[in-house]
Parts: sequence; C-alpha cells; structure tokens
Amino acid sequence: MALGRIGAKRISDFDDTAEDDLQSVQARLHYTQTRDALLRSHWWRFARTRKQLSPNATAPDFEWTYAYDLPNDFLREWLPPWEDNSEVQERTRYSYSLEGKQLLSNEGTMKLRYVKRVEDVAEFDPLFTEVLILQLALKFVMPIAEDKTLWQLVYTELWGGPGVVGLMSRVRTMDKQETKTVGQSEIGTWNDSRLAGSGNPLKRYS
Repeated sequence: MALGRIGAKRISDFDDTAEDDLQSVQARLHYTQTRDALLRSHWWRFARTRKQLSPNATAPDFEWTYAYDLPNDFLREWLPPWEDNSEVQERTRYSYSLEGKQLLSNEGTMKLRYVKRVEDVAEFDPLFTEVLILQLALKFVMPIAEDKTLWQLVYTELWGGPGVVGLMSRVRTMDKQETKTVGQSEIGTWNDSRLAGSGNPLKRYS
C-alpha cells in the first residue's frame, strides 16, 4: 500500500530476498524499523499489554536489589508498575529504573504494563495502518519515485502544515479519546503528588 501510494510497482513478498528490485530492497530496509518506531512513538491501545515479571539470577552491581529481564516484545513502558493504591504505600514511579533490556528495582516482583511489538498486521488498528503507510511512503518516495513534490504532499498529509492538521495528530488524538475508563493505577497518590509538585503525575501515562 505504501508503494501504491507513490505510484510504484507492487511487490509480492518483501521477505523473499530473491526479489532484488528497488522496491523490494527498500521495503526490506525500512519496514520493520518504521513499524517498531511508530509503535514506540505512542501508547497505541491495540499494542498495550501487561506481564508480571520475576527477577533473574544476577542482581545489579549496586543501588538496586533485583534485575528483571524485559519481555522480548517490549517497546515502551505504558504505566508505572504499581497496580493500585493498595500496593503503592511508600513507592513512587521513581522507585525503579529501566536500563537497557532490564528493569531494576528493590521489589521482589514487578508488574509491567507496556507497549508491545505487534508483528501480525491483522492486529493493527486500521488508522495505525494508514499512518504506517504514509511513514513508509515518505521513506520510499525519493529513492523510488525521485519526486520532491510528491514527497511534500505525503509529508503534509502525514504531519500537516499551514492550515492543515496531519493524519498523525488526528489518529493519536482519537486513540487517546477512545480510552474512556480510568484504571486504578491512574489514580494519583499523595506520595506521587508530593514528588511531582502538583496534580496527578500519572495523567501523562493515560
């Protein structure tokens, strides 16, 4: 669809390395990275998940007591680990650290809510797919179509311009608005408010 968006020749399977035309090479080069970057850029509802972690056998060298390996499909933390106020006690969202492919904490168990890598296109939200198409088209248009005017048209459609609200902004806004409920973890605590200075510091995670 991204190739079709710029009027390029369609390919049958970009995973087939025997297809070495320009379109196939560009698709193999950009698809996975562009998809994962787009997933990581926003708390997409269709990509949210949760998992209870157990510490691995090797403790951090200092500061923290336990190290937890992040799930293989982890792309971005969605909400702080504390499930609800009954568990928070003296904990805050600063009571752990994400370093490399690990979560470090002094807690013996951790509950992680995160944005996962979604590889099956059948699980994509249709509007996410539309944004991904334009993201890929932006990367394809110059090496394949070599058309600066077309590049600008695709860019404006995706990111907007003077008097134009881009698809990216509209889709992200809609995705946020469709989350009508407030989870227990999104209720601010006195401890979080004290450290944040004002208001509910967890609202930024919703």
